[in-house]
Amino acid sequence: MPDLSALLQPRTIAVIGASTQPDKVGGMPVRLLSELGYGGRIVPVHATASEVQGLAAVPTLDALDAPVDLAIVALPVSASLDAMRQLARNGTRAAVFFTSGFAETGGNGVALQAKLAALAQAHGITLLGPNCLGAMNLRERVFATFSPIPLSGLPPVGEVGLVSQSGAFGAYAFALAREAALGLSHWVTTGNEAGLHVADVIEWMARDDATRVILAYLEGCRDGNRLRQALAAARAAGKPVVVTKVGTTEAGARSAQSHTASLAGEDAVYQAVFDEYGVFRADTLDDFFRLGYVLSRGRRPTRWQPAAKEPAHAVTPVALVTVSGGVGIMMADQAEALDLPLPPMPEAGAAALRSAIPFASTANPIDVTGQVVAQPEVLLDAIAAAAQSPDYGSVVAFLAGGVGAPRIWPGLQQTVETLGRSDSAAPLLFSGLVDDDKRRWLEARGALVFREPAQAVHAVAVLARAAAQAAARATAPASAAAAPIPPVPQAPPGTTALSEFEAMQWLAACGIPTAPHGLARDADEAARIAEAIGYPVAIKLCSPDILHKSDVGGVVLNVADAQAARAAFAQVQAAAASHGTPARFDGALVAGMVRGWGELMVGVRRDPVFGLVALAGIGGTAVEIFRQTAFGLAPLSHARARTMLRASRAEALLSGHRGHPAIDADAVAEVLVRVSQAAAALGPRLDTLEINPLIVTAGGVVAADAVVTLHAAAPDRLSNEPTEETT
Repeated sequence: MPDLSALLQPRTIAVIGASTQPDKVGGMPVRLLSELGYGGRIVPVHATASEVQGLAAVPTLDALDAPVDLAIVALPVSASLDAMRQLARNGTRAAVFFTSGFAETGGNGVALQAKLAALAQAHGITLLGPNCLGAMNLRERVFATFSPIPLSGLPPVGEVGLVSQSGAFGAYAFALAREAALGLSHWVTTGNEAGLHVADVIEWMARDDATRVILAYLEGCRDGNRLRQALAAARAAGKPVVVTKVGTTEAGARSAQSHTASLAGEDAVYQAVFDEYGVFRADTLDDFFRLGYVLSRGRRPTRWQPAAKEPAHAVTPVALVTVSGGVGIMMADQAEALDLPLPPMPEAGAAALRSAIPFASTANPIDVTGQVVAQPEVLLDAIAAAAQSPDYGSVVAFLAGGVGAPRIWPGLQQTVETLGRSDSAAPLLFSGLVDDDKRRWLEARGALVFREPAQAVHAVAVLARAAAQAAARATAPASAAAAPIPPVPQAPPGTTALSEFEAMQWLAACGIPTAPHGLARDADEAARIAEAIGYPVAIKLCSPDILHKSDVGGVVLNVADAQAARAAFAQVQAAAASHGTPARFDGALVAGMVRGWGELMVGVRRDPVFGLVALAGIGGTAVEIFRQTAFGLAPLSHARARTMLRASRAEALLSGHRGHPAIDADAVAEVLVRVSQAAAALGPRLDTLEINPLIVTAGGVVAADAVVTLHAAAPDRLSNEPTEETT
C-alpha cells in the first residue's frame, strides 16, 4: 500500500509555482495554508520573488538544505518533468500536480504522463494527479488544493473520508458536506491517477484511525484487483464504504457469443464487486451524503436478520411512532418496501396508550394522534416503551413540528437522555421540523434526525445491514478447500471454443451433474448411443465453430427411435456443411432428454478489469428478455451462491410448487460453486463458461447444454483474487 502520510500529514509543504496573487492557481494553496491554520512550514518556490504572500520564498528546492514532505506543483505542463526531477534531488516524499495537459488530452500527453509517473516511482515519490484538485486533511489543516471553497467555511472535523476521481465533484461534495455539517477527516481528488488511484486512498483511509466511514466517487477503474484489495481492507477494518459509480448504462457491455457476456455488462460487474465487499451504493448526491451521515453517526441495532428481498442486506423490526396517521402510513409503506418487520405494540404499552387516548392506534405504526399537543407525555411514553421493548430493533418517531413546542422538548430531552444510558434500548431516529441546535443536541446523543420520514425508515435498513456485516466479519468461517479440478481437454493452439461434447465431458468430470451423452461420428453410431441412453434423446451438431446450433438447424429434440436418430444425424451434418464459413464437424452429440419443470442458467466470464464474474438465474431461451439474474465474483463461496439464487428468484423454482417436490437449495448452490471453480481452473484461457439450461428435476439440477469459449492467447491479466496480505 502506498504511504500517504507525507501527502496528508506533512510537516513541511513546498508550493512550486507559488503566486504572489492569492486567487491564482499557484497562490491559492499558500493562502489557504496560511489563513486556515496549517501548523507546519510553508515554502513558496518562485523563480524571481524573494517573498510570496508574506512568506520567504526560494527560487528552487535546490536552495533548501533539507527535504520537504509534500510539494504542490502549479506549473505549466512543459515544466512538469523538470519539476519532478527537482523533487527527486530534494528527496521530496509526496507531490500534488495540479497541472493539466497530460493523458486527458491524448497523444503526446499520454507519453508525458507516463514519464512523470516513472520518475515519481523511481524516486519513491507518492504522486497525486496530475490534473487534480488536490487533497485536504481537515484535522491537521492541510489544504493542498487550489479550490477556493474552503475560504467560504469548513465542514466540522469528523470521521468521514472522501475520495473522488473528479475534482469538480469533489469540490461540490466538500461544499455539500459543509452545508450538511458532515464531519470530514480527509478529502482527496485523484485526477488522472498517474500515481495514486482511488483504491490506494480507500485502503489508506481503511487503516487511518481518524476515519470511520469512506465515501468514494468512481467513474471507472483500470486495476480491478487493486480496488478489490482496498475494499477488502475496509471491510476487514469494519469501515463502511459508500460509492457513487457513474456510467451505469449498457454502453459498457460488450457483445459476445454467449448470454453470460451480454448480460454481465459493466455496471453488473461493478455491482458484483460492491456486493462481494459490502459496499453501500449511492445513486444520487443526496444518497451519498445521507448514507455517510447515517453510517458515521447512527447506532446499529443489536437485532437483525437477512432481508428476504435483498439477501445481501439485512433488516430489523422497527417501531414507527407518529403524531400523524397519514405520515405513519407513508413510513409503513417504506418499511414494507424495505422488508422491515412491523410488530404490533406490546400489550402492556398498548393498554397504557389506549387508556390515555382511547382513539390512538396501538398497531404499528403507533399513532398517538394530534392529542399529543394536550398530552405530550403520551408521545414520550410510547417512544420509551418501544425503545425498551425486546420486540424492536429500532424506533422511528415522526414529531412533525412538535420538537419546537415548549411542553414537548424538555420531556423529549429527558427521554433521550434516559434511553441513552441504557445499553439495551433500541436506537432512536426522529423525523420532523427540528432546528439546528436541537438537531445537534439529539445527534450528540446518538439519535439521527431527518426532515423526510421515509429517509428515517431507510436509515434503519442501512444500519441493520451495517450491523449484519460487522457480525459476519466476526464469525466468518474459514474457506473450505476446493476439490481438485480435472484438466480441461487439450485444445489446439488458436482454438477459441470447446465443442459441446468436450465441454460436457469436462464438466461431468468436474462433478457437475450432466445429461447422459455420447458423441456419434456417423448415423449408425448415433442410433446405438441413443439406444444405450434410452429414448427420447436430443441430437445436436458438435462443432467448436458453431456455438448457437439451433440458429442453423443443428438441434433435433425428442428423437424417439433409431430411424429418427439416423435422420437427425443427417440433418445436423447437413447444417454444419451449410454454415456460411467452413466449420469443423466433430460429429453429433446424443444426449438424454431431461424432464423437469424449470430452467436455470449459470455462467462465468472473464472481465478485463475484475477477472472472473459469475452469473446465475432463470435460464432458457428467454434469459435476455426477463434478465432474472444475479452476479458474483468467481470462484463463488457457498454463501454467495445461495444469495445469487435468492436474488435472481431462481430459488423459487427449487422450493416446490404446483405439485413438484422441493429441491435442496444448498445442493444447487454447490453446483454453482463447482462451476465457478471449474472456470477458475481454466486460468487465463477462459473467456466464458455457460450452462443453459441447467434443468430443475426431482433429483436436483442437470446440465443439458454447455458452452466454453477460450482466448486464443492468454491475456496479460491473470489473477482474479486480492493479494494474500489483504484477505
